[in-house]
Amino acid sequence: MALDGARSARPLRVAICLAHFHPVVGGAERQMLQLAQRWARWGHEPVVFTRSVRGLPRRESVEGVEILRVIRTVPLGPLFGLSYIASLAAQLVRHAGRFDVVLDGQIPWEAAATGLVCPLLGKQAMVMPASTGPAGDVQQVIAAKGSWLLRRLVLNNHRFLALSAEASAELQGFGCELSTIRRLGNGVDLHRYAPDAQEPPERARTVLWVARLVGAKNPHVLLRAWQRLNVEGKYRLLLAGDGPLATELQQFAQLQRLRNVHFLGTVEDVPSLHRRASVFCLPSFGEGCSNALLEAMAGGLCPVVSRVAGNVDVVRDGVNGLAFDDDDDGQLAEKLACALEDAPLRRRLSARARAYVAANHDLDRVAGELLGEFETLLANRARWRAVKSLKGA
Repeated sequence: MALDGARSARPLRVAICLAHFHPVVGGAERQMLQLAQRWARWGHEPVVFTRSVRGLPRRESVEGVEILRVIRTVPLGPLFGLSYIASLAAQLVRHAGRFDVVLDGQIPWEAAATGLVCPLLGKQAMVMPASTGPAGDVQQVIAAKGSWLLRRLVLNNHRFLALSAEASAELQGFGCELSTIRRLGNGVDLHRYAPDAQEPPERARTVLWVARLVGAKNPHVLLRAWQRLNVEGKYRLLLAGDGPLATELQQFAQLQRLRNVHFLGTVEDVPSLHRRASVFCLPSFGEGCSNALLEAMAGGLCPVVSRVAGNVDVVRDGVNGLAFDDDDDGQLAEKLACALEDAPLRRRLSARARAYVAANHDLDRVAGELLGEFETLLANRARWRAVKSLKGA
């Protein structure tokens, strides 16, 4: 669907299902909020179903996006998943008159709930797995108790969006028919995340991390690489994000006397961080299609990333960034040194990174293509109903 068509098409009522949502911040949450805001701006009607959060209102509207914090869970082992599915399913039934299509922002619980109730309600559901690899969405289903039932429910959904080549392969291996899978990456607001022409000396010597401090993001390899790289204290490392490893990582940095390492915690204004660094590092063990990486590339930073699925779909080593083997701190230190010391190379890679994101991950285009997928699903449902009606006549 063309962008103009997205704006002028009949209003679509889209239900978004996601465990956490604004103001709880993460890659998937930020992406879904930005998509929903675009759709609302174009005259569509997004409504978000998410978990209840103490201290936040049950119902809230943010720039035309209605947020219903109505999913209630029991935090006791397997009961968590069961209560999540039951609660979301009940809310979808209760509010069935408010949406035409559903977009799940992750697997397994959201997709299991929509796979359970959407066929009964005659609604079309689309699933966008958030991550791949050993800790990814598909593996969470496989590892869960009652995985056979979860798998059946997830496969009841009508469309699956693959953020990377590995995501597509995982979905096929999981049992999704190829005809139900679409490749579509995340989108970036190119106006908000734009390069800053100024590069003062301190910025040129600074590396930025923006991610949760969790094992899957592999922060340990970055600190080990920093121990090798910054013996003389020439460079600066900014780590924006919080998580269960925060205390452990801070203690490691202190014990090893790592120089110029700054733990910033959660930072809402990410573009301001981009203006403080010239290099962005993402050493994850696996990614879907990292919003933080795309935003940094759009913001004019040189990406240095682990050579894993999701990252290599976006960054080509020596073309629009640099890549290293995910647990090789020596190789990472070499790549960071190359980016920091070779200013012409860094600027060339940064410019190509921005150009790649502009050509492939513009938020307006992604939002429009998703609306096109919704329209296709609704058209398919209408044709199916017409054929069924003729057969019954």
